Amino acid sequence: MDSFISLSIIFLLFFIQIKLFKDMCKYLASTYSEEWEKLSESSMGGSKWSVVNANLSESLNNGFFSTISDDKVTNFLMVRKYIMYVMAGIILLQFVMAYLK
Repeated sequence: MDSFISLSIIFLLFFIQIKLFKDMCKYLASTYSEEWEKLSESSMGGSKWSVVNANLSESLNNGFFSTISDDKVTNFLMVRKYIMYVMAGIILLQFVMAYLK
């Protein structure tokens, strides 16, 4: 039962992170439309959403969006990092609990 609760929390955090990412995409598309168009260009004819996901993630780490001082982008990166820490902590706790049983 304990693992079900932990798994449910991880799934909930995962879906929250997806929702935050989609909201961030909408915000960046409306605020920085010129840079957004560069991110959504697909030279290989793939899906626009998959190209945007990969390019935006890279831009948030090393590109244009990592250099801007926008509060929403900064908050998104901070929340995303904390969600990942909480998820990793839950997984680590489950491993410790399984080891101790």
